[in-house]
Amino acid sequence: MPNTPARSWKILIPLGAVLTIALAWSIYWFAAMEIAKQRFADERKTLAAQGLSLACSSENWGGFPFRFEFSCVAPVVTFKDTAELRSSNLLLVALAYAPWQVTALIDGPSQFSGRNMAAQDATHGRIMAVLTYEGSGKAFFSADIPDLSIPSLGEAGKVMVHSRPSLSGGTDLALSVTKLSYQPEGKPAVLLDQADVLGTLLPDHSLKLENAEIQQGALRYWGSGIVALDSEHRITGRIDTETNDLNRLLDMLRTQRQLSDQQVNGLRTILGLLGNEAKAAIIAKDGVLYIGPFAAAQLRPLY
Repeated sequence: MPNTPARSWKILIPLGAVLTIALAWSIYWFAAMEIAKQRFADERKTLAAQGLSLACSSENWGGFPFRFEFSCVAPVVTFKDTAELRSSNLLLVALAYAPWQVTALIDGPSQFSGRNMAAQDATHGRIMAVLTYEGSGKAFFSADIPDLSIPSLGEAGKVMVHSRPSLSGGTDLALSVTKLSYQPEGKPAVLLDQADVLGTLLPDHSLKLENAEIQQGALRYWGSGIVALDSEHRITGRIDTETNDLNRLLDMLRTQRQLSDQQVNGLRTILGLLGNEAKAAIIAKDGVLYIGPFAAAQLRPLY
């Protein structure tokens, strides 16, 4: 059996190759983890200098061997001391072989508060947000929020948000909400099957709405325009809107805004020149929301 020792030695070659690859990967992972920690710390300092900070009751890094993970217990995100978001747990995950894509998993319940508003509590399923960087440094963002419930406002079956760099230099935005129940204080709930917004956040921080639409059964109400925030953080701007069913829309407005018969008849006369379809301008100015010529609501600062 002169060849037996040689054959036994060759059997160890695959094992040696696997161990070598494992050692090389481990060296890469630990080196890359240190780079990730430093990059995260640098980004955190940069954002803090711009007024956006993240605080945790405890922080941990892990994920070996195939992921980089940052866990944050009881995260608190603060924006310029004017708005604050709290939640139960935050987990950031990036695959070791694709570190340019970061996934954030957020567990509720959560709470949002602002300088000019009381704290708003919210329950929700696990939020999943994904941030993907291009080679140029620009980023694509998407988020999925299931089973959202804010007792003081209402509920939504699912909220989806997407953004991407715009050719105009701003940021393209898309928002979709399904099974929305809006509950204004002291008024009947507004039930919507679907609400969608498609627009662009411009460099001057105004929002150009390409299309904003709500649907309730056969009723459709949509529009486009430009809105922004005034010096007191109230919505200002104009949206030109249309509907395919004026009567159902007016019935909804009558219930929610407690419009008088005279106001409803006036709107019907002004808006109903085209029959059951109608067009109207929604104008927000100096803290007042106007539907056509009628003042419909007072606008509060968003934060």
